[in-house]
Amino acid sequence: MSQPLKPTRRQILGTAGALTIGLALPARAAGGSMVSTVFGGVWEKAYRAAIVDRFERETGANVALKLGNSAEWLTNAVVNRNRPEIDLLLLPYPDSIRAVMQGVGQKITPEQVPNINQIHPVWYEQYKQEAVGLDYASYGIAYRTDLVAKPPESWADLWDASLRGKVTIPDIGAWGSWEMLVVAARQRGGSESNLDPAFAALKALKPNIRRFYTGSTDAMQMLDAGEVSVVGMTTNIPPYALIDAGKPVKFVFPKDGAMVGMVSYHVAKNTKNAELCHRFINHAISRESQEAFCNAVIAGPVHKEAQLSGKAAERVPPLDRLQLFDWFKVVPQMSELTERWNMEVAG
Repeated sequence: MSQPLKPTRRQILGTAGALTIGLALPARAAGGSMVSTVFGGVWEKAYRAAIVDRFERETGANVALKLGNSAEWLTNAVVNRNRPEIDLLLLPYPDSIRAVMQGVGQKITPEQVPNINQIHPVWYEQYKQEAVGLDYASYGIAYRTDLVAKPPESWADLWDASLRGKVTIPDIGAWGSWEMLVVAARQRGGSESNLDPAFAALKALKPNIRRFYTGSTDAMQMLDAGEVSVVGMTTNIPPYALIDAGKPVKFVFPKDGAMVGMVSYHVAKNTKNAELCHRFINHAISRESQEAFCNAVIAGPVHKEAQLSGKAAERVPPLDRLQLFDWFKVVPQMSELTERWNMEVAG
């Protein structure tokens, strides 16, 4: 997934004219046409094969997928909210939460999408019933087995004095950085409602930090080269690429719970294709689609009965091993948190 940017209200208003994208709609298919979004690379390939292609075959519909990043898609949705160019947005945290806060989507009900009744309620209720989750990724700790004498088992182990100068964690705004703030706050008795303790915890962690990483490629390169011994907040997929290549790397979900990344569907409030969007979501969260897609990308399903197999079964934690938090309490603080991070942690 592309790293999400965070457009401000000023950026949205200042670029409104430029962001009215002349996206060519597909020729009308027998089953209707809609425009949605997709992340690129291997993820897109698996998504098309497991979900989109079968939906088009079964319905005769045409699903045009728009590449890009979630900040672009959300900005487009805000600018063009009266005449949406994107019918169905697929968004990760925190842009999924921003979408709900900015009212770009509409309520999605079990009557419209019957398979909502088959998913874990948290993947629906957390979006105030204005979005439905597709799959989840899990954040844990990766480390070099040949460079760490005491393997980390919990988030608190990142603060161990034996790791002085050996750790990297995400820089603010990078994937995992907001999750890192919540983890740090919880180490000192805080929460997403009280993130002040996070900064004291991160100052205490600073002697262990070699440098902050800006993306998963950056983090894995440091780990592979031995520049760092521990990556303190990463999803499971990048480190397993090293493990599968025979590198001396191990990935663990902390015993106090893995943090969560989630992507979700948002039906544009004024789309003329809402019914087709509902049919597509219902298809995407069906047990068959969930098993095909989540096993392909090594991710967690939202459908309660979906079964993982092979590598996915080994590498994806169940719901009861996840740490969840209220993003609606974090998102409004992000500008202030970024300033404090740059002054108190990165400075």
